[in-house]
Amino acid sequence: MLNEIRSAVGAALVPNLTNASAAADIFEAYTFSIVLRAAVDEGASVTFENVDGARTNALTFRTSPGHIWSPTRPYTHAVVQFPGKPELEAHLGVFVTGKSGVLHEADVAVLSRVEAATCRQNRVAPRSASLILTVECKFYTTSLGLGLARGFLGLCTDFTADRCFFVTNTNSDSAERLLAHQKRRWEHRVVPSEPVPTSRLKSSFQEAFKNFKAR
Repeated sequence: MLNEIRSAVGAALVPNLTNASAAADIFEAYTFSIVLRAAVDEGASVTFENVDGARTNALTFRTSPGHIWSPTRPYTHAVVQFPGKPELEAHLGVFVTGKSGVLHEADVAVLSRVEAATCRQNRVAPRSASLILTVECKFYTTSLGLGLARGFLGLCTDFTADRCFFVTNTNSDSAERLLAHQKRRWEHRVVPSEPVPTSRLKSSFQEAFKNFKAR
């Protein structure tokens, strides 16, 4: 997965992700890289900057949830620009405020750059209404528990359901049956050795960007 992450970010370096990093952190960054590939394939340019707005080629990704405005480390986000459209930002591991006012962690979030800048200035969490897409990432060495899918359904009710994705490296018949029955967006076996589900996921992200461009 590290090779795919490095390929997606081009000349940029990700010094805080190595083979010794937690597998779940690498998986989130891998999913983030698929989001960026989808944006580029839809015609976007992608650059990287830190929380202070400085452009960077040394990327520091969150490995635990935090606020979009947190200055504790120079955390990096991607700036996604489609021609003639408002800029977007893609983040890893940030808190987002749901419709209920409750904070939730978004493993991967793509949102309006205006919203992100306002949140950094005012030290508040982004609103779920500003999300273009959000991804719940689950990396497990065993089959997924049904409770994870149920938790995702609850998250969808507090966000905008059709912009929420559930992504895992493994599979679970019961969890997948529940998500499919509820008509949620999900993908399983997302790993470099499984090109079909990985390509399918990228296409789903591209659809989200296509819809954004059409607004």
